[in-house]
Amino acid sequence: MTHQFKKIDQFQKELTVELTKDDLKSYVERTESILGQDLQVDGFRKGKIPKDQLKKHLDPAAVLESALDVAIRESLARVIQEEDLDMMSFSRPEVIENTPEKLVYKALLVLFPDIKIKDVDGLKVARKDVVVEQKEVEDTLNTIRNSRAGYTEKDGPADNGDRVEIDFEVKAGSNLIDGGVSKNHPMILGENHFIPGFEENLVGMKKDEEKNFSLVAPENYYRKDMAGKKLDFNVRVNKVQSVSLPELNDDFAKTLGKFDGISDMVNSVKGGLLQEKKLKEQQRVRLEILGHMTKASNIDAPDFMVAKQLDSMIQDFDNNLHANDMELGLYLAHVGKTQEELKKDWKGEAEKQVKIFLILHKAAKDKNISASHEEIDQELNTVVQSILMRGGTLQENMDMERLKEDIAAKIINEKTLAFLEKLYTI
Repeated sequence: MTHQFKKIDQFQKELTVELTKDDLKSYVERTESILGQDLQVDGFRKGKIPKDQLKKHLDPAAVLESALDVAIRESLARVIQEEDLDMMSFSRPEVIENTPEKLVYKALLVLFPDIKIKDVDGLKVARKDVVVEQKEVEDTLNTIRNSRAGYTEKDGPADNGDRVEIDFEVKAGSNLIDGGVSKNHPMILGENHFIPGFEENLVGMKKDEEKNFSLVAPENYYRKDMAGKKLDFNVRVNKVQSVSLPELNDDFAKTLGKFDGISDMVNSVKGGLLQEKKLKEQQRVRLEILGHMTKASNIDAPDFMVAKQLDSMIQDFDNNLHANDMELGLYLAHVGKTQEELKKDWKGEAEKQVKIFLILHKAAKDKNISASHEEIDQELNTVVQSILMRGGTLQENMDMERLKEDIAAKIINEKTLAFLEKLYTI
């Protein structure tokens, strides 16, 4: 086997690998042996079939295809190991020549930038005490109560605390604003989720009543193009309902299915809030440490990594919008921005995340932090079980090797963060 590199830029290299006839022969023989482990032939025990019989019962095309995959995968891994390449990613190998005499393929390798982490001797980040206030427990319990609220049709005027469903239109001057139309929009009056003054105008309205009114959008309005402008509303009330909330008692707690009574429910809520606060504090401490390390090391975030991170952030945001029955295009029109403008707004955060990613990778490499096969398999089993418990299925085309790589990266990141946290926290 021979290989050579062609430098594309400071982060990318084009790798060309050539495998000889003898190299390919060994991969074919190994592949035949592997495929023969599950082959059933009359007169022979499974896994004990002679080579001459294997060749008769195996599909030559399937053998060559599998041998090709193994040859490329293993030879690529060998080159990376021999050259001690700090790999970030690589493209799908492209076969240039495939004959009985030789196999030639190319792959584009993306390498981590060679950064140095400067010492932050003396850095100590203080961990804050975490407590759960009684009001936090009460607010959570009320949220649970609200999720089990009952609604009764009401003939009289709407009041604070009532649930209403409305149709509305919003205009700026004579023009209907983007996203300024909604049908049967539900809301609880008094929760103040709308522009200031909007819900106050609905108090006293009855079912089928229509009303026009104007409000001035505050200067800090989320839509900058509307801030400080007069907005004209047309609202029709389609439904008015009284809201009844269940009593917080043992019977209510038991209806949730997992509590012995209200005391058990309260303790569970308090414990959940405490755990959530501990995780948030841990995250704050870790981010502060990484911030100090990033600043001290004064590293640059490569443009291609920032661009990739921005694409990932946009995709995650789009997925979250879809989960809430919204579209990215509609959101952008609502806030008066283009996708490129959104990326510009988020560029600073993307650069920060890239720098943190590079710091973590370098720290893990310097401290020889890795993920064992046992740890990866254990986490993989957890992921698989989670999918099955949610009623999902394992797709036939699921890339298990890629999933294992992602799991390994997650484990290494967590180990590295725990190491840094222990080192720099008081």
